[in-house]
Amino acid sequence: MKHIVLTAVAMLAATGIAVAQTATPPATPTMPKTPPAGATTSTSANAAQAQIEASGYSGVKALKRQEDGSWRGRATKNNVEVAVSVDGRGNVTQMSR
Repeated sequence: MKHIVLTAVAMLAATGIAVAQTATPPATPTMPKTPPAGATTSTSANAAQAQIEASGYSGVKALKRQEDGSWRGRATKNNVEVAVSVDGRGNVTQMSR
């Protein structure tokens, strides 16, 4: 009888260990949809376009806000259409392909 009780206790303990090892993994972190505190990202496409134009570009089009709060689009400078980006601090950058 003792043998059966000890076997049952051992099986219950092993089950508890197995359950503890199969816990759900933590959720994967995601990028925030809003810019971090202190960032000066334009909140509208019009403001981002104004920043790009103030940097010497014209014909700004296809502006899309990114997950990190920056803006990306296309613009013309020196008669050449290029990809541009406005980062969280308002800096305009010509992107390479």
